[in-house]
Amino acid sequence: MRMRIEKLREFIAERELDGVLIRSRENLFYFTGSSPVLGGYLVVTPDEEVFIVPELEYEEAKETSRVPVEKFKTGKELYERLSSFRLRKLGIEGKTSFSTLQTLKENAGVEDFTTVDEVIKELRIVKTPEEIKTIEAACKIADQAMMAALEEISEGKREREIAARMEYVMKMNGAEKPAFDTIIASGPRSALPHGIASDKRIERGDLVVIDEGALYRHYHSDMTRTIVVGSPNGKQKEIYEIVLEAQRKGVEAARPGITAKELDTIVRDVIAEYGYGDYFIHSTGHGVGLEIHEWPGVSQRDETVLKPGMVITVEPGIYIPKFGGVRIEDTIVITENGAKRLTKTERELI
Repeated sequence: MRMRIEKLREFIAERELDGVLIRSRENLFYFTGSSPVLGGYLVVTPDEEVFIVPELEYEEAKETSRVPVEKFKTGKELYERLSSFRLRKLGIEGKTSFSTLQTLKENAGVEDFTTVDEVIKELRIVKTPEEIKTIEAACKIADQAMMAALEEISEGKREREIAARMEYVMKMNGAEKPAFDTIIASGPRSALPHGIASDKRIERGDLVVIDEGALYRHYHSDMTRTIVVGSPNGKQKEIYEIVLEAQRKGVEAARPGITAKELDTIVRDVIAEYGYGDYFIHSTGHGVGLEIHEWPGVSQRDETVLKPGMVITVEPGIYIPKFGGVRIEDTIVITENGAKRLTKTERELI
């Protein structure tokens, strides 16, 4: 935590700021080790750092925060304390709302704002060994949930029943909650990349896309598998094998030195060579960590050079309207010599 705070101080010095204010839950946890339900305000100045939380959160924050903690009872108290730092030039997160900026101007004496996103990205994009270990545990829970889904899926079951079973297994194995709304998309709905589980009953012959992840100790996992209920037909086999080839080549190509854009191109080219390029309608992947979608983006718009410690997904898909779709996804970590799959459920068509 100390090194992370010092990086903020370097930013403060470089930009000649009076301080930095952090408010988002994921960044509060990253810099303090604490993530109160009602949030808080981490203030970092050239000389001190203070985590200011609502009185309701004070006792818990004292137990978990690695930064000195103060409490406030009212908004007036909070802004009086913020004013005491004399934060005329302030670094903030880019996601800070306009109304919050106005309130800081009116009640805390802030005159000028600078976003601190780049330094936060630089820190968070490469995971520490401890972070990777936690993400790996989240991935293990996702694997357990996926196995439960594969055992549960059968003709006549509703998509929401399968999702409920998976989410139960996640929590029973230590997850705080699902990493996102569980996707179970069957039949023609499998052509919807974000087909959140519905009341649709699964039918024989359906393609079923299962996209899920677990939130464990603040860190996320993400994986997708596609199955067929019953025997797959020729078209289903064809698109499945294409997506599997693309996904495997993506995982094999992921390594230090390659750019995120180059990795996206490798995966995309496989699908295009088979004539399905127009049916791959999203990026190849994204970073995973304290947020389910973070840096880098594995897309044509991101030229980040991959480095050891980066955690990303590789998740190509083919989506044919009114027919169905296939997606296969793993969370992987970039290593010194290549990449390691953290989600390990079998990828063969079941």
